Amino acid sequence: MPGTDDDQRVATLVHHLTVAGWLLLGGSFGFLAFQLDRVRSIGAGDSPFGVWDQRIEVLSFVMLPPNLVVLTPGAAVAALAIWLAGPTPGPWLVMLIRVVTGIAIVMFVIGAVAIVNIYVNDDGELDGVFLRLGGMSMAAGVAWLCRAAS
Repeated sequence: MPGTDDDQRVATLVHHLTVAGWLLLGGSFGFLAFQLDRVRSIGAGDSPFGVWDQRIEVLSFVMLPPNLVVLTPGAAVAALAIWLAGPTPGPWLVMLIRVVTGIAIVMFVIGAVAIVNIYVNDDGELDGVFLRLGGMSMAAGVAWLCRAAS
């Protein structure tokens, strides 16, 4: 039957891309776990609001564009695999694209909270705001790519 070799090659490639996507996403999981551990380690200071300000600032480091790049390889591989899989992607691939999309959306929200925190506590210093806006743009692009592919 014509095309079966190509179909099998595409199915194999989709399988390998799915595994690679999960492995690449491990970089994001590791980085997020590291950052959350840093947030958790911030102890209670003189005022509880000061502690939360510090925690938001430390957590917002995930939104800096160089740090957000960790998510993009997994997103690119997942989007490519979804596109190649056609109308019936496997459950692991569907879960992968949803997890990547969810992380990107959560990072976007973290960036928005961080910008509000910078505005309220740092007299509106723009350098931190611009960095977080750049990260939010990248997170939105990753989420958009994943949603478009799925």
